[in-house]
Order: sequence, then structure tokens, then C-alpha cells
Amino acid sequence: MKILLCLCLLGVVGLSLGDTKTYPRGCIYILGTCVKECDEGTHAYSLGCGNKVPEPTCEEPNPVVEKGLLCDYSACYCDPPTVRDTKNNVCVPLDKCPE
Repeated sequence: MKILLCLCLLGVVGLSLGDTKTYPRGCIYILGTCVKECDEGTHAYSLGCGNKVPEPTCEEPNPVVEKGLLCDYSACYCDPPTVRDTKNNVCVPLDKCPE
């Protein structure tokens, strides 16, 4: 009975010390640790191991899958239907892209 009580106490302490912060928009991870939460208007894009699809930009709104295997990649991509304006590094609708 004492062992069960000790295990319950350890469980409560462990749960109270755990990180409960969530990142609803996603996060950029380095070595399994969140280093930067994605900004409003963006979402997390990550790969386990696979071929990367670049972020849609004003210059290339319909990117194609890149060749080559990439592992543990994460970034914050603009939410559709916006694309990245690479000159100002902001998300804009395609019709608002600079000429």
C-alpha cells in the first residue's frame, strides 16, 4: 500500500512539473526543442525524413517538391491563400505581391 501511495505521489509531482504550454500554430524545432513559435498567419511545416516542398512565394506561388532526402526540417510557412513576399519577409495575398 505504501508503494502505491509513493507511486501516486511521484505521478502527481511529475505531472505538475511537466511543460503544458501548447503551440497552436506550431513551432520551429531544433534537436526536439521548440526555439520559436510560428507567428500569426503562419503554420508549422516539418518533415521526419522526406522531400521538402518549398514555401510558396511571390516569385514561385506553386513550388515543386525538391529532390533529395531531408531529415528533421521545420519552418513556419504562410497560411494559404497567402504567399511569402521574400523582399519584406511577410505573408501577403498573391495579388498583393510586388511587381
